[in-house]
Amino acid sequence: MTKKLSKKNVDRLTRSLKVVKVEKDVENAWRELFSSYYSDAESKKNGSPIMSPYDTDGYIEVSNEMLNPLRILLEFKFKTNLNKLSDRVRITAQCIHYLRKFSKEKEAVIPNIIVGADEDQAFVLYVPNFLKYLDRDYNWESSPSSAWKDDPKLVNDLTKDKNMSVWVYTIDADNSSQRFDNVKSLFEEIKYLVEQPEDRSYKVQVTDVNMDELFSNFEKASFVDPKSVKTRTAVNIFMQTMIGNNQDYYLVPNNPNQLHIPGDKKISVNGSAIQAYFKHFDRNIKPSEKDKMFAIADRLIEDHSRRNKGDFWTPTIWANEANKMIEDVVGADYKEKSIVWDSASGTKNLTRDFKYSKLYSSTFFDEEINMSTKYNPNSVSFQYDFLNDDFYINNKEHGEYKTPVNTPNSDDWKMPDELFNDLINSGNKPIIFYTNPPYATANDLHANGKHKSGIAKNFVNDYMKIKKNGKSEYGNASQQLYAQFMVRMLKIIEDFNLKNVYIALFTNARFMSGGDYFRKFNGKFFSKFKFQKGCLLNAGEFADTSDQWPIMFSIYKLRSNYLDESIAENQKHEFEVKETKWENDNLSIRKYTKKIMETVYKEDALNYWAKETLKKHPEFSDTYPQLGKAMEESSGKSPRGKLYEGSLGFMVNNSNNIGKGTYQGGVYIFTSSAYESNGFNVMPENFDRAVVNFAARRTIAPNWITAQDNYKKPNVSDPIYSEFVNDSLIMSLFDNQSYQAAYRNWNDFNNIKGYKNRWANQWFWLDKEWIKNKADEKNSPVVFDDIRDDSDRFVAKEIKKRKFSEEASDVIMLSQMLYEEQLSSRQSSIIDLPQLSLEAWDIGWYQMKQINNIFPSKTMDWLKEKISKLKLKCEKNVYELNMLIK
Repeated sequence: MTKKLSKKNVDRLTRSLKVVKVEKDVENAWRELFSSYYSDAESKKNGSPIMSPYDTDGYIEVSNEMLNPLRILLEFKFKTNLNKLSDRVRITAQCIHYLRKFSKEKEAVIPNIIVGADEDQAFVLYVPNFLKYLDRDYNWESSPSSAWKDDPKLVNDLTKDKNMSVWVYTIDADNSSQRFDNVKSLFEEIKYLVEQPEDRSYKVQVTDVNMDELFSNFEKASFVDPKSVKTRTAVNIFMQTMIGNNQDYYLVPNNPNQLHIPGDKKISVNGSAIQAYFKHFDRNIKPSEKDKMFAIADRLIEDHSRRNKGDFWTPTIWANEANKMIEDVVGADYKEKSIVWDSASGTKNLTRDFKYSKLYSSTFFDEEINMSTKYNPNSVSFQYDFLNDDFYINNKEHGEYKTPVNTPNSDDWKMPDELFNDLINSGNKPIIFYTNPPYATANDLHANGKHKSGIAKNFVNDYMKIKKNGKSEYGNASQQLYAQFMVRMLKIIEDFNLKNVYIALFTNARFMSGGDYFRKFNGKFFSKFKFQKGCLLNAGEFADTSDQWPIMFSIYKLRSNYLDESIAENQKHEFEVKETKWENDNLSIRKYTKKIMETVYKEDALNYWAKETLKKHPEFSDTYPQLGKAMEESSGKSPRGKLYEGSLGFMVNNSNNIGKGTYQGGVYIFTSSAYESNGFNVMPENFDRAVVNFAARRTIAPNWITAQDNYKKPNVSDPIYSEFVNDSLIMSLFDNQSYQAAYRNWNDFNNIKGYKNRWANQWFWLDKEWIKNKADEKNSPVVFDDIRDDSDRFVAKEIKKRKFSEEASDVIMLSQMLYEEQLSSRQSSIIDLPQLSLEAWDIGWYQMKQINNIFPSKTMDWLKEKISKLKLKCEKNVYELNMLIK
């Protein structure tokens, strides 16, 4: 049993150690402390809990209070220096010979902790890391006390063992408080070591999954305040201490709860936990395994911080593929003949496996430079904020832009002199900006709805937002980090008057689909650069990122003659679509299709066409619900949605691409205003266009290749267009994002004159007289009463006028059958779901589905089959009407 360590015990230890004359005095002083700390009532009856089998200096067994039995082997010396590896090896060699003796017993019980100490210092070893030595061929005939000189092979092996790199506790610290803390930390380390299952001692397996788990556990155990330590710093500390880099990363002498890192910085840590944590691993890691570990470093950083920063590490196989593509475009000898600058190099995943005659690797983070020093050793690696550094003279915001003309001395630039001079004197030598920049935006939302403010705020962002004729030069693309990187490259090209330039980037593919968000950016970029070659790959190839959108690797060449921006903004290019595939235990990249990407802008875009005929109307005169869900008002206090007088409802219509309307659920219909506001009111004058927009956005089967494709307005002169409009009308009623609903007695909302507490669903599709008759026939008085003196809804009137395809007619017929069936269970549904206004005769699809959840119907299954059939037809016709290209 352990007891609380007292300062009195530690003071007694230090007083005794100060007056020792021989080794036995050291032993007696330490044994007294250990005996007191691990004593219990039973041991006091029988004397000290410390035994001395095989003439050891001490052996303690403690079997209660801890997960595993504690078995400590003690060894003490006089006039050694335990900071010296040779003296620690001397003690350890002796202990290993003792362990050998323990292991030869019939029912062997081997110590699991070694404590070595002298009159000034002490250290702790975790025995499972040293059991491997017991089965080797050493001089086991020598006595343990002479092993350090009689067993040179064992001493040599221990000297090379990384597990000998341990923290040494100082007992002769200057003040009593520090001495107490150090001794306390020693006992805490022992406690941490035995609190883990004994089978947790294992050789580190360098895998993506394992390293992530190890780092997470390390981060939680080691840092006093994990959230205050930057992810890159934490990963760097983890990697360097895992491989035993004690030169730059070590616990501060006399303060084991402070970790020293490069730059003479210190971080508050749980020193005992760090020591115990790493002793559970055999840190004799091969050089190849170290390379794997540092290759995974970006993965660890990406996993723990990418959601905020948007940076993704590049897997080696894709870095190799990018290199091949650059060779195809620039030349097989580009690495020998070009100046290459990776301006977001991270830990050099893009370049680490290749040799370059002129490579510059810059990153925002010092920690990444420290982690990647062994890669591209002949390159120039430097810390550099690509979006801020060297942008203004004296780095002062809104000052004069820095250029080689106004700042000709390389000493006045943060970039290395060598890079500055290479750019100045490049002549016609190829310069390649080759990088994988971060992809986040300042407006991306966290899960809690908060913006990532500040991520994309920098000098380049300000530069892109400078207005010309009252409008931003680069439009909304100024919020995109990868666009900012590209613009900074353009500025460097202009400032240094570069002539032969290539840009090779991994980016999100969205700007290749156009949209007014990227229009100005595309005009400026493509006026100067011509697309050469590109491929699309699934974003999921980049380690646990979403697999629902494409990443694009593309190569561009500086034009000799610039184009007019209005011409250059229009782009249409063919990309190879590639993926990794395992074949014969080998991971390779295969090309399996091609994809055309085309820019689409406002004048041709579906989302603008859908509201083009919408007139300006006055706002609804009474209060109205600002909806967040079909049957719920938004809890937000500052709604942006506005409902027009006479509106049929509001169509939320985020962006104009496939992914936003499908994967991300960014398109839906309400019968009142939407709090989110990104969309438009549906009025009679734009009704047909609205339902066409909805059907096109919702019926496409999404995949990652097409996720960023923007919709074009339909070819209205095509003979199938009119039928498509009517099919779309029916699709708009029965999609999972069809949230049209009727409300009764809900916060006094009313949109029908002459009624109170009644919000009509103008999207209701069935004839009012038929409903009234069926409500009477099915004895549904609530519905019958609700329909009295009411009138047909807008959509029901439209359906009476129109001719429908077989697929659409099937949906109408089965929906009518389902409505009739549900009249029999309507009263019970109202009782079970009072919040859903099911007494309304003009309920919507959302409300019908909730009734079916309580009273399932086979008719619902048939109806869903017919809806799916209609959806497939609509999807086909979206392409036929040239709204998308395959």
